[in-house]
Amino acid sequence: MRTYLRVAVVLSLASIVPLGACGRSEPATPTTPSRATATEPAASVSNAPPQERAVLAAMEEYKQAVLDSDVDALARIWADGYTFINPQGVLVTRAERLANFASGNTNVGVIDDEREITVRVSGDAAMVQNLSTLRGTFSGQPTATDLRGTFVWARQKGRWQLLTNQLTPVVP
Repeated sequence: MRTYLRVAVVLSLASIVPLGACGRSEPATPTTPSRATATEPAASVSNAPPQERAVLAAMEEYKQAVLDSDVDALARIWADGYTFINPQGVLVTRAERLANFASGNTNVGVIDDEREITVRVSGDAAMVQNLSTLRGTFSGQPTATDLRGTFVWARQKGRWQLLTNQLTPVVP
């Protein structure tokens, strides 16, 4: 399912527009940092520059891999040195997180009501922030809460890869 924003900005972003720039190699020279803020899915996709749309597509691919517990896809999406700071504040390595998904200890059933999405791209680096509602299990702990997420991406090996992300519970 490659419609991350169409699903209303589910784990961080989405894209309902075909993205020709996703597989295209863009210039290696740094670009002026850009910032897109999305409160409505259609506005963020249709007005976003190609690099931001590519990051949104990567976010959609990531979201779907998380929902599907697709360990192979997650291994491709996460950079070799990937780290995750979970909602309990624990630093989890790539290997630990892959093992959590493979074992079923981490199982995200629903990511919805995505909002307050921002995308900032500078050269081969990007940061995405969002607020979403997540229901599932993290490291064996059930959760159904609003989480604010930060996702740091780098374009390497010809594609966007996730370097680190953090999910922080939002206190009502």
